[in-house]
Amino acid sequence: MGKGRGERFYTTGVWAAVAAKGAVFSLFGRKVEEVDVCIPTGERVTLPLASVYCQRGSGWAQVKKRGGEAQDVTNGLVIEATARFSERAVMVSGGRGVGVVTKKGLKVPVNEPAINPVPRITILRAIGEALVEVGSNRGIEVVIEVPRGEELALQTANPRLGIAGGISILGTRGTVVPYSTKSFLDSMRVELKVARAQGLREVVLTPGRSSRERVERLLTHLPRFAFVEMGDFVAFAAREAGRLGFELLHLAAQPGKMAKVAMGFKNTHARRHPMDMVRLAEMLGIQEVAKMNTAREAYLFTGGEGWERVTTIAAQNLSEWAGGVAVKPHLLPPE
Repeated sequence: MGKGRGERFYTTGVWAAVAAKGAVFSLFGRKVEEVDVCIPTGERVTLPLASVYCQRGSGWAQVKKRGGEAQDVTNGLVIEATARFSERAVMVSGGRGVGVVTKKGLKVPVNEPAINPVPRITILRAIGEALVEVGSNRGIEVVIEVPRGEELALQTANPRLGIAGGISILGTRGTVVPYSTKSFLDSMRVELKVARAQGLREVVLTPGRSSRERVERLLTHLPRFAFVEMGDFVAFAAREAGRLGFELLHLAAQPGKMAKVAMGFKNTHARRHPMDMVRLAEMLGIQEVAKMNTAREAYLFTGGEGWERVTTIAAQNLSEWAGGVAVKPHLLPPE
């Protein structure tokens, strides 16, 4: 719902930042109905608060997340933020309903709340903006809570990943792309057609924005429209690229997505195909990997050793789905 952009949907990280900013305003006696925040793409969006109040030296705000996919368990999710003065610097912590990391291999250290790095920065920036607006340099702690988080987490991969007691606060770009909808597939098809119409013989397929931006810095000989985000629809993207007559496909992905393609998963969404660590261990020839939590942890443990076989198999699968088109894989180390 950003200004002038029509209906759009935002991640839990953005909604948590909205709640946090509203809570800080409330702490200083400013009751607002909506706040604007800067999302990871650099855009500013204005989103509504569901409720806000201040009492006993704390400010509190609540938001209700709007989702673009009916099957998204976070659609309609209530997120709350409580702001209090602190002797320390500006801090963000997790309360009830926000999971705690208990296993290695994730982007968040063990025993820390499952608020991923990019959303954490978004939240901290929103808090800082609120402090500037009210003219304060005091220390603030904001606690993010999700009332039904523990219950909803059981419908996600969190228990398997070792995230206990709630959901994760996520979002690398801030916006939610409805990957399961026909509109996304149509958009991807159009992007591929445009690239081919411009005379390109090769195209780069990436799962999302992060991998696309990273591989753009590697394949500098290609124009920007040669890089297409395919989401989880790997086989669909390969089939369309092959049908359009591309002669070379680049597959750029981090270890988790690359491993899933190597396992033959035509759709890599976690709900359809959770990571099979036993199969990954067999591919790598390193049995210790079978007991690990994520492909990211496996890559860091192996230092990249053995992953050539994974990327080779992934390229073979993609080539088969594309009707025999040559494929060059690019494994992007986890950030």
